[in-house]
Amino acid sequence: MLQPRVHLSDRQPQKRENTRSLLFAMNVTSPITRLHLASKLTLVLVISLLVVRFMQIENLDPIGAGLMLAFALFGLYLSGTLNWVFRSYLIMLFPAVIGVAITWIVFNPDPGRGAFLYLPVYPGYVTIGVSLQAVILALVTLGWYRTRKTVFWGLIIGLVLTSVITHFIGNPMLAFGEVTVYHPLSIVISQQNLIIALTKSLGYGSMIFASLLLITTTRDAEWIGLMTQLRIPYIAHFFIATMLRSLNMALLDYSTIRQAQIVRGINLKKGNLFQTIRDLAYMTIPLTATMLHRSTNVGDAALARGFSVHTETPTEFHEAQPFAILDWAVLGACISAVLVTVFMGCNFTHLIGITL
Repeated sequence: MLQPRVHLSDRQPQKRENTRSLLFAMNVTSPITRLHLASKLTLVLVISLLVVRFMQIENLDPIGAGLMLAFALFGLYLSGTLNWVFRSYLIMLFPAVIGVAITWIVFNPDPGRGAFLYLPVYPGYVTIGVSLQAVILALVTLGWYRTRKTVFWGLIIGLVLTSVITHFIGNPMLAFGEVTVYHPLSIVISQQNLIIALTKSLGYGSMIFASLLLITTTRDAEWIGLMTQLRIPYIAHFFIATMLRSLNMALLDYSTIRQAQIVRGINLKKGNLFQTIRDLAYMTIPLTATMLHRSTNVGDAALARGFSVHTETPTEFHEAQPFAILDWAVLGACISAVLVTVFMGCNFTHLIGITL
């Protein structure tokens, strides 16, 4: 049975849905990606400004900080961010925000209207001497390092062992003197402290996701187009364009070198600190050589195309994106949000009837 011939001109070209941003792949069909770079920069800066306003202790607004976090997450959803990128940021986000909350609670004790917990942790001075707890911890850590070449689990085992021993027999100590360092510290957990820690955690989380939104929806060509529209000197934006392109190529080279090292069996077994530094040297040496080779190729290609510092009529950049209706709407929303929250002092927590 004969089949009709299909000419190449009759085939419809498939549209690309993904392209590479500064660090990751991005969806070119998402509404966030279609925004002008100036609009996205303004949006991220306004989110950061509003978060700083919501975290002010004299006018605390945890509901507003939560709204900023929800808005940043919704923007990531619209941008079509890759799942593994989002999960990676989530893994980094939780230790960061928990660390912020714990740091605030420890170093900013605020009993407020009443403390749930008051626990002294530092008397304000350091005793110089030798204690049973310090000796046991040092011996267990050193012994574990000599046998396993690691320190972390030696510290954990030493801390548990010293806690058990000193619980039953105490912690005898030979003291030589005391030195005053800083002031006494106590862990105070109160309603006011928890609300402030929650607000700061939500605020910093929204800043992290807003930065991810800008990184995953911006290409290096957009930065060049914005600088061209702002009439920045040609030498400056050509240098920045080369730097951004080199960063993109360096990330690709890093992935290639890392996969080659894994194939060759490098850094597959645990070692001590010096072996880890040596394994990192295996990565930096070929990466540096590759970057030098790349920079030479880019420089030769630029010279071959007539680019020079003294070029009077450089090649025009044809990818400058004009402002659209959506961009003006985003800028208007940002200006309105700043006027309402910063200048008019709107507090979303007080608007819904919650008094802190």
